[in-house]
Amino acid sequence: MKLLVRNLARNTTEATLWTMFEIHGTVQSCNVVMDKETGFSKGFGFVEMPRQGEAKIAMKSINGTDIDGHKVRVKKAESKSNTEKNQVCGEMDSTSRQDPLHGVTLKVIVTRLEERYGWEDLGRRIAIKCFTNNPSINSCLKFLRKTPWARQKVEALYLKTKW
Repeated sequence: MKLLVRNLARNTTEATLWTMFEIHGTVQSCNVVMDKETGFSKGFGFVEMPRQGEAKIAMKSINGTDIDGHKVRVKKAESKSNTEKNQVCGEMDSTSRQDPLHGVTLKVIVTRLEERYGWEDLGRRIAIKCFTNNPSINSCLKFLRKTPWARQKVEALYLKTKW
């Protein structure tokens, strides 16, 4: 049974997780997901235990306990849905065919627009302060997430832009 372990400290290692889980039974594999840029944990990982009974006991025993100063959450890992598998293979479901921005984050949109036009030109094209007054990606994201009308204008410009 594959278990998802969340809310790990950034310094939690696979060895630490392995030790916590092997108290409750056989551990087949253990993987802490790492950030490629920083080399630290992304805050979650997976533990695989071959015996379902042992995995359930480990899940109940470890869920909510403190590991490296963080109260971890443990649950059964869900397998990817057919939709996600199809998208990985290049196939699209009906949702992604209807929404041209499906799977594109706001951060990607703002970053690509800024790279393409620059802040000054973006401010001329869409007159919003986050593009004209001391602009940054983070300040724009904060504003656009709270302001639907401005986000719609930015998304429309992204869709109109010839990449």
